[in-house]
Amino acid sequence: MANEKNLYVTSEDIKKILSSSKNVAIFGHVNPDLDCYGAMFGAKYLCENLGTKATLFAVNPEKSFLNEIFDKSLVKTNFEPNDFDLVLMVDCNEFSRVDIKFREKVKSHKNILIIDHHEQSVVEEGCKFYIHSEVCAASMIIADLLFEYKIKLTSEYAGYIFAGIVGDTGRFLNTNTDIDTFECVVKLMKYKFDMQKIYDVAYRSVTIEQINMQKFLLNNFHCAGKNICYIIVTKKVFKKLNATPDDLKFFVNDLNTIKDFNVIMVAYEIEKNKYKVSCRSKNGFIVSKIAQKYGGGGHKMAAGFNLFGSRFAIKKKLKKICLEF
Repeated sequence: MANEKNLYVTSEDIKKILSSSKNVAIFGHVNPDLDCYGAMFGAKYLCENLGTKATLFAVNPEKSFLNEIFDKSLVKTNFEPNDFDLVLMVDCNEFSRVDIKFREKVKSHKNILIIDHHEQSVVEEGCKFYIHSEVCAASMIIADLLFEYKIKLTSEYAGYIFAGIVGDTGRFLNTNTDIDTFECVVKLMKYKFDMQKIYDVAYRSVTIEQINMQKFLLNNFHCAGKNICYIIVTKKVFKKLNATPDDLKFFVNDLNTIKDFNVIMVAYEIEKNKYKVSCRSKNGFIVSKIAQKYGGGGHKMAAGFNLFGSRFAIKKKLKKICLEF
């Protein structure tokens, strides 16, 4: 295997790779969400049950609701490549999607395994890949590996994986939900995790800041193209509302429920003149191709990319992008 630049491995290969490693560093994508954390924690459990030490690395806001679901004490921020013989990237198949804090050190590692469910727009050289874009969530890929290897879960880790699947299926509303999804969830539910807590924390704990953000989104959207809606949120708006990007993300999927919109694009400022654009779609409109065109990626109906410039420039670019659908 080592003679090839790029390798697409099997589930049997995954088991051999992980069990033969001594110390694995696990990473997800920048600004981790439910599925990213679900896959990361599930991967840690998988490694440890194959006799391999594993450490999670991520940068996540202290006030994130994720910290109420996942054990944040297990997540580290100081990564030294020489301490690990394998880097495992989950829910992320491009180095550009790794947090800037870790990116160059991750890229420098000589042994990288990627487990993901996103379509590949870039194939990173020298990596081993286990990609299943037909699967609803990276967490489910990890769950399927655990089931295949006949590894019993704890209620805690079954809950982590379930949370990831719930997150990336939009509570089973998205079209990526299929019979395999529900069969996986049934297997997880046998471990009797606290499903109610996951739903309460993720979807039934709306704060005043989030309500204010929702008001802003509903009062400040612009329409263009074929029933396409775009919204711009600057850092000044976040400061005025005492809100964070996490508060905004809480409602991106909800905006997609508005009947008259086929595509939702929410651009929010993450650094001066740098905007993250989150896209959601329905009725057959595909946003992943647009995201890839602008250096991003994701799923057919949920994707993202970055844009650079002033608020005026971003508005001009978004209006142009709307006409590409």
